[in-house]
Amino acid sequence: MSKSKSDLSLTKRVLLDFVKFKTQNGHQFFASNEYIAKGLDLTENTAKTFVNDLIREGYLYKEIDKRGMRILSLTGKEYKPLFEDLRNFDKKVLKEDRDNFQRDNKYLNQQLEQETAYKEQLLNENTDLVLSNAELTHRVQELEKRVTALENIFYKNGMTKEQLEDLLNK
Repeated sequence: MSKSKSDLSLTKRVLLDFVKFKTQNGHQFFASNEYIAKGLDLTENTAKTFVNDLIREGYLYKEIDKRGMRILSLTGKEYKPLFEDLRNFDKKVLKEDRDNFQRDNKYLNQQLEQETAYKEQLLNENTDLVLSNAELTHRVQELEKRVTALENIFYKNGMTKEQLEDLLNK
């Protein structure tokens, strides 16, 4: 029963990539099923099944060393790896995160510039309104002084308050 390179499950391919990574530079892979299970977030029985399947399918070779420890190695049978080089996996993820953060930072800085410009515009409009309000208040005060002065002139000339009200109402 032969499978094509892409018929392996993702988890089995990750397991093969992990063995490949750990056996670089002539190192031996002594990891237990428990260790593999923890690393791949599997049960120990599932990890054992996957290892045995990969051995049976010809992707892994198992031998026992002098101390009775299981050693796993790749047989060289081709499979479609998920990762070409796991050493660069963290670097790749960090680079993508950095690029995303830089893009987000650029966007947020543009938003900040727009909001700052809008705030400045509102402050200028508010200043103009305050100045306009102060000017109108001053004009109203000047008009009130003139009205009071005119009322006093009418009263001095013998006009009563009621006569002045009648005159203003006409």
